[in-house]
Amino acid sequence: MPVMYIIGIIVLITFIVIEIVGIVKYSQKPPAESIYTPVLTATETPEPAAESTPEPAQSTASPVITETGTPEGQTPSPTPVPETATATPSPTPANTPAVTGIDDVAARIIDPATIDFSFLDGVSTDRFEDCKDNYDWYCGQIIRDGNGNVTYPWDRYSSTLNCLKQYGGIYRKNTDQKVIYLTFDCGYENGNTMSILDTLKEKNVKSIFFVTGGFIDYGDMTKAMMERMLAEGHLIGSHTEHHKLMPTLSNEEFCEELNSVYRKLKNVLGEDFTTLYYRPPQGAATPRDLALACYLGYHTTFWSFAYGDYNTENQPDPVASLQKLKDWLHPGAVYLLHAVSSTNATILGDFIDYVRSEGYEIRRIDG
Repeated sequence: MPVMYIIGIIVLITFIVIEIVGIVKYSQKPPAESIYTPVLTATETPEPAAESTPEPAQSTASPVITETGTPEGQTPSPTPVPETATATPSPTPANTPAVTGIDDVAARIIDPATIDFSFLDGVSTDRFEDCKDNYDWYCGQIIRDGNGNVTYPWDRYSSTLNCLKQYGGIYRKNTDQKVIYLTFDCGYENGNTMSILDTLKEKNVKSIFFVTGGFIDYGDMTKAMMERMLAEGHLIGSHTEHHKLMPTLSNEEFCEELNSVYRKLKNVLGEDFTTLYYRPPQGAATPRDLALACYLGYHTTFWSFAYGDYNTENQPDPVASLQKLKDWLHPGAVYLLHAVSSTNATILGDFIDYVRSEGYEIRRIDG
């Protein structure tokens, strides 16, 4: 009988030890990753996101991406990453000219046949991790309450934003300040650009116009417009020669899409003309594209707001459009507006007045 008691005591002690070890291990387990949506006020900036970002939740319906890269309906729902790429790139690969600031490098025309593209070795040509269906750029979601406080239900992955930061891409700027940037895409002339320039002059607002080769080819009409843009303090950037999907082009073709526009601009505006900015058609891009544009001296310029303003045969309602622009007002916002839009020409002045009434400043993209 004493032997049985001893065995029982040993078994009981063994179970107790096992329980204690389990409790200790559980108490040392790191907490599950939080997926709450951070709320940012108009003057707050989010903390940088972790390097690794979870995959988006599976959805039975993929987002429909418009020509401007703005999602219609439900967007993917990864863990929110409300961080912003800056406009100053870090050094590029060793055999690539370093880009150390927004004002110290201008775009260069380089014969692709003379470029050693080995600096692109190891640079991905795949879609960004948060862009599963196509190459197009679409911005994060914004919710702005009646007090002007901004919530980011979803934003681009940190891996995407880090790539922009590395190669001088622009998504938002100065997110710790109540400031926005107006940018206009000029694929062709549709009779609204001069009205837009009139409003910008009246309101004393400086902007940037991204032009295609086709816009430049209109001749004296658009030449006069571009001369006016520069004379009134605006910038001119490249929207490529043929408005092609840039990730589908070879390295050589990519360079020539930018070289061609730059040659035309210099021919029309003088050899002293320089630019720092390039906007890819549809915002379509890969890390390769950003690295190559950076090599050529360009900041690839995306946006944090765009809407369906580009279809000249089906222009959106001005009242609803103005409200949409107001609803998406957020610190550091880069607005993409198409200069072909009669709606934009109609509502621009009212929008500028509203932005200022909310205590925001409107800066040029290099400010």
